[in-house]
Amino acid sequence: MTADGRIPLEFLTDTSGLVPRPDTLLVTGTDGIPAHGWAGVVVVAARPATAFGHMTGCQCCTGRGGTVAATLGDVFRQRATGGLKWFARVAVLPPVGQAQAWRAALRGDVLVGARFAMPDA
Repeated sequence: MTADGRIPLEFLTDTSGLVPRPDTLLVTGTDGIPAHGWAGVVVVAARPATAFGHMTGCQCCTGRGGTVAATLGDVFRQRATGGLKWFARVAVLPPVGQAQAWRAALRGDVLVGARFAMPDA
């Protein structure tokens, strides 16, 4: 936990350096990552492409941070109520090509910002 009480959240760019940590929840847009070694693995449901031709998960088409922000809200609730194993950190692994959209969606969500500490980069 950070000094201000928020849960540290880090962005991962690919699976090559993916090292499971027992105190870390992995939130990913990719199926097939083994849960062994993690506090848990949560897969964010994919949304279909929009009628406007935007990338899946773009902030303008998904409202309140889209599915990734809603997923983080849900895992925070599950952590508090015992529905998920307790975790001290969150690692986010977006699908290929979605890192910028996911980062923007999370940065723009007030509840995510209140609960999770994201690095500036």
